[in-house]
Amino acid sequence: MKCSEKQVDSSKEEPGGSSRLTVIEEDWLSVYRGSIKNLNELSRYAHLDKKEKALLGRVTEMYHMRLPQYYFFLIKNCSDPSDPIARQCLPSVEEIDQNPNESIDPLAEEKMSPVSCLVHRYPDRALLLVTGRCFMYCRHCTRKRLWRSGVSEPTLRDFDRAFKYLKETKTIREVIVSGGDPLVLSSSRLDYILSSLKALEHIKVIRIGTRAPVVFPQRIDEGLCAVLKKYDNLWINLQFNHPREITAQSTAACRKLSDCGIPLNNQSVLLKGVNDDPQVMLQLCQKLQSIRVRPYYLFQCDPVSGAGHFRTQVSAGVEIIKKMRGYTSGMCIPTFVVDGTEGKGKVPLGPDYLVSASEKGMLLRNYKDELFFYDNPQNPVKPPAKRKKDNLVKAVGIVFNLRKNKSGSDQEEEFDEIETIEALKAEIEKQGFGVQLFEENDNLAQDIRRRPPDFIINLAEGRGSSRSRELQVPSILESLGIPYSGSDPVSLGITQDKALTSRILKAAGIPVPLMFTAARLKQLNRFKGIFRPGKTFLVKPRWEGSSKGIFLNSLVDNFSDLKERSEYIFSQYHQPVVIEEFLEKEEVTAGVSGNDSPCLLGMMKIVPKDQSGEKFIYSLEVKRQWEEKVTYQPQNTIAAGIQRRVKLYALKAYQALELKDFARIDFRVGQDNLPRIIDINPLPGLSPRYSDLPILYRLKGRSYSDLIKALLETTFKRYGLKAV
Repeated sequence: MKCSEKQVDSSKEEPGGSSRLTVIEEDWLSVYRGSIKNLNELSRYAHLDKKEKALLGRVTEMYHMRLPQYYFFLIKNCSDPSDPIARQCLPSVEEIDQNPNESIDPLAEEKMSPVSCLVHRYPDRALLLVTGRCFMYCRHCTRKRLWRSGVSEPTLRDFDRAFKYLKETKTIREVIVSGGDPLVLSSSRLDYILSSLKALEHIKVIRIGTRAPVVFPQRIDEGLCAVLKKYDNLWINLQFNHPREITAQSTAACRKLSDCGIPLNNQSVLLKGVNDDPQVMLQLCQKLQSIRVRPYYLFQCDPVSGAGHFRTQVSAGVEIIKKMRGYTSGMCIPTFVVDGTEGKGKVPLGPDYLVSASEKGMLLRNYKDELFFYDNPQNPVKPPAKRKKDNLVKAVGIVFNLRKNKSGSDQEEEFDEIETIEALKAEIEKQGFGVQLFEENDNLAQDIRRRPPDFIINLAEGRGSSRSRELQVPSILESLGIPYSGSDPVSLGITQDKALTSRILKAAGIPVPLMFTAARLKQLNRFKGIFRPGKTFLVKPRWEGSSKGIFLNSLVDNFSDLKERSEYIFSQYHQPVVIEEFLEKEEVTAGVSGNDSPCLLGMMKIVPKDQSGEKFIYSLEVKRQWEEKVTYQPQNTIAAGIQRRVKLYALKAYQALELKDFARIDFRVGQDNLPRIIDINPLPGLSPRYSDLPILYRLKGRSYSDLIKALLETTFKRYGLKAV
């Protein structure tokens, strides 16, 4: 479909301008009769080739078309399928498509119709459908069924039956007058309907649903306003869907209605290719507020036959509301709702701002994804008492860093997903403890003082990029006298530094790979001679975890590649590099738990699914796609000799570094079958789905619940604590 010269030329002026829409001052009914009602009339303004006209003819046989000239001239380019105005008003071959979950009456209005033209779904509200006609047949309309041939208009007898039902049903206090568009009716017929409703004493509110100001502002004339002014319990709901619909004419129409003393609400429909963009919706709602129209609802597009191409994922609506919150006035933010199929009613949806709640208060998430605790009113509190001698644990806290960056960067790779925190919380609650959540932030110490738990599980990796970041939270907890899980600040600081850890392990007689370090590019010159045929090195940041900075191209076998990877780490991670001998045979990880007499929780082998012979590293890309990239094999698949050495070295390293409660220790095995320690993690991830420690424990036939219970028991024993 291509625009004709007439349409293109007229689009240069404001809709309703004197050159093309002088009819705006004429009688509205004559203008209405001049609307575009079929493809032949549309051809006067837009070129349709023969094939296109035949296809669209099938559409208009199913779903009629009517398009006011005013609204048509809002289209910038009718040959552009992405034009948000054209999508709403021009027939499309996509309307022929029928999806399995679509229906001609998705809200089951006909099933909930006690008498003709009345729908009674909610106890205190009823919907009065006074016409099937509209100023414009919107292509996304829920009531497309009313456009079909053979569907008759309500008669006076139908209205009498509806008014009789309303009179007898005293629970109804509000009636929504809809259709079609009620303002298509003559002002006298509309007056008759409104006066009949006003006569029912228990009807306190009347609402009119109309798109007239949006698509046919000529209808809002003096005669109509004179009728509407008579009713002081009247509200009007509009449907603006795009900022371009707010013109001088539609604004004037809204102001006329407002000047009648009528509150105006807007009920947009979320439409793919029209307004499914946060910035478009923000602009629309801000413009609506400026013309005294309240953004009230944003509806998920109903699964009505012929409108499937307009429907978005429900999550798109939630995301739009989330991106508006905090960036514009609350008065500009509509409520996003899904109208339940089969008459289940409206369900408001929004971002999940409530993370958890207790008698003390709620953990909330704001528009920036920051977590904070909000206190419930409490009785006056006394200064915190010292821990009771019985050392009973009733409340367990969890301190964590929440992953919020969704850009793909590895900046927050060590941080936890909210799903991990919720899973851990649920397991602790199953064991009879109350749980309090604490996100590490500037107010952490103050937050813990305000609601001190008896014990804390520390998952926090700390903030910043220094090698001391993991000891930030334990230091705070020790200063507050709160017992916590995991190793102390000294051990955490040492193990964060891979080079320092390697030296200590080597001094303790524990095998480690050959390792070099460099703090700047000039120092790399010392290592030009380390490369030999068959010799490969892994280049990685000196104090990162969770494979941060380790990629598939981190393996180097020449000085040029070494220099390139080192430059990348210096610039991106702002820390020295570690150049570590790569051991090709296999990777094994082990879990250790305990204190005075630590024991092995288990071990597993990490095997690439790609057996092409390429050198395998457990890189960031692999960890993020672990289900596709690797297989985790249980302990019995590891050679007996390697098993013995892994157990021996893991326990020995755990004690040499004076670790506490639990840790994960990673090995690479060379061609000599000697396992060497490549990393130690005293703060291992506890995601039940993808963290290595829970996975290796599961491979032993033990559950996530068993693991959390064992870790709590180990830590409680160290402090002499008892569960209630």
